[in-house]
Amino acid sequence: MEVRLIEAASEIGAGTRGTSLGMGALRVAAWKMGSELFGHAEESILRDENDVMYEDDTQSPNAHHIDGLIRFESDLAFEVYKFQRNNVFPIIVGGDHSIAIGSVSGTKMAHPGERIGVIWIDAHADMHSPWTTPSGNVHGMPLALLMNIEMKGQNRPRMFTLDAWDRLRKIGGNEPKLSPQDLVIIGLRDYEKEEEAIIKEHNIKVVTVEQLRKTGPDAVVKDVLAYLAPCGKLHVSFDVDSLDPSISVGTGTPVPEGLFLDEARTLLTGFCSDPKTVALDVVEINPALDTRNAMAENVLTVMEPLFHILRAR
Repeated sequence: MEVRLIEAASEIGAGTRGTSLGMGALRVAAWKMGSELFGHAEESILRDENDVMYEDDTQSPNAHHIDGLIRFESDLAFEVYKFQRNNVFPIIVGGDHSIAIGSVSGTKMAHPGERIGVIWIDAHADMHSPWTTPSGNVHGMPLALLMNIEMKGQNRPRMFTLDAWDRLRKIGGNEPKLSPQDLVIIGLRDYEKEEEAIIKEHNIKVVTVEQLRKTGPDAVVKDVLAYLAPCGKLHVSFDVDSLDPSISVGTGTPVPEGLFLDEARTLLTGFCSDPKTVALDVVEINPALDTRNAMAENVLTVMEPLFHILRAR
């Protein structure tokens, strides 16, 4: 199978600057470590909308710079759609986790008649909306948008924000891109009460780091694939803040007691070995917060085995 790297360097969904440098940090790591990462696959570089960060953002305090995301997410969705329709496996390198709005929408566009299972490897639930967000950062909202679940909260979003939210939600079609029963979150350990309520109400499957350590990551892979067996296609979204901060602090929202590299490697190689898996996001690498590019170098060791696995499929 052919593999394509997509550079999705959008960082306007994050509260801390620097994730737009994630792909560049991986390139530097590859050169330093003698990796052939960028020799394995062609690259596609999307135009970002990061210039909007220099503009006045007072019109959307409950979803910062959301207007800047509309064209970017649409372009990313089409790019992911295009490659999958041509039997090319896209690895989408962020950027912050709001890029999953576009990447998962693209997977749904490419397989409109299929149930899309999403494996969300992340310390956070990312199920806020403009109604509940405590920060206004859209990288904490993609799952709520993709599932079209909007719990009313203490915020009162402006019409400008709600219009942009609705336009993002409709990328690739009006229907939800994902059902709660087709979502699995691995590594979750930092979330707010509104997100917890959504998880409980919709009985969303969560695998904590503690549970993973009890059974081992191989067993988790087997269990998750069995749980998502009714889905026709799978989309894996890997946020590097799922990793333990002892590995690196090169991400905007590190949370203690996370995954170790061998565990993350086992998860991603296991999921990408399954022929149903059609796309992978790798997000939130932030060299601006790092020391000696440690996060990119460590994540590179997780990504490298995937190319051989995917190309052999």
